[in-house]
Amino acid sequence: MTGSLVIHEVTNALDAPLKESSSIKATNDIEAIQVWLTEFQNSPHTFISYRQAAERFLMWCMQNKLTMAELSREDILGYQSFLQSPTPAAFWCGPSKPRHDPSWRPFVKGLANSSIRLNLQILTTMYEYLVQSGYLTLNPFKLIKRKSARLTINKGVERYLTHKELDYILAYINNMPKQTELQIRTHHRIKWIFSLLYLSGCRRNEIVNAKMSDFVRKQGNWWLKVIGKGNKYGEIPVTNDLLLALIDYRKSIALPDYPVFSETNISLVNNLQVSPGKYIGITDSMLYKIIKNTCSEISNYVKLTDPGAAFVIQQVSTHWLRHTSATHQVDAGIDIRVVKENLRHSLLETTMKYQHTESDARHQETNKKFGIK
Repeated sequence: MTGSLVIHEVTNALDAPLKESSSIKATNDIEAIQVWLTEFQNSPHTFISYRQAAERFLMWCMQNKLTMAELSREDILGYQSFLQSPTPAAFWCGPSKPRHDPSWRPFVKGLANSSIRLNLQILTTMYEYLVQSGYLTLNPFKLIKRKSARLTINKGVERYLTHKELDYILAYINNMPKQTELQIRTHHRIKWIFSLLYLSGCRRNEIVNAKMSDFVRKQGNWWLKVIGKGNKYGEIPVTNDLLLALIDYRKSIALPDYPVFSETNISLVNNLQVSPGKYIGITDSMLYKIIKNTCSEISNYVKLTDPGAAFVIQQVSTHWLRHTSATHQVDAGIDIRVVKENLRHSLLETTMKYQHTESDARHQETNKKFGIK
């Protein structure tokens, strides 16, 4: 088999019409990868990125007469080195061309370290999917030693909320007492804080530094302008739910429904004021304390019926809500590159850390089918 045939056999096979599949019935590696790729066919950018990583890997395997099931840890390390310097370069590298052009090659040049890490992370995800499906039995990518890795046990918990845990928080906030004027104002402010952090995915310093004038309407859509980490400018889509939460909060502090450009001195979250029309923004530390104190109260309440969820809620801080926003956006099927822009991550691989579905599915499958009868 010639090298050119390997390259174009893989591109043609992976570009064959995709078929929906609820289970793996693949008889070879190409069919298995095709089924995995169907999971991303509604997210074009993610699909293209994942297909590129998979086809390069598959071409390398075929060229080395290896199947995916035969790969060892040493093979994976060899592939890692190959990505840095594909050799022979004349065979693997060439100018950018359409994928089905006869002179197309899978690489223009060797990949940078960040791109290598991203490729390996994608392949780790692919292998895990195929292990879960029963097509493969082992995931050799998990054996690669990460730089600066430590063989320690993580004593904490993953810093995001499940939908059930988030529902506990929202239900508690909705049922807060509203008998006095102070209780009403407190309820509205807490509801707004949690809605804002979750629906925008903002960091807490972005919240305390932003003003109402940073909500802007462009071509019929609302956006929130923020200055994030490293003074990086970003624009966050304001969803319908976030806009409704904003309107509700503004009414509670005697502001018109919609922000205007002149509100440059009105913070997104304000101190509780007896006199309407006075607006003093809260500090970074106050925002943190509001989240921690509220979640501590909710944890004590939930502990009576769901101690597991109570333990998680007790840990929640402002950054948990950012992680939760990212995780739930990915879970909702939003294109991973869109989530990257929404969270203002510099690298796609950072956003990919929020793909928890494989481990969640593994836990659910085990819990459902295994136990003492």
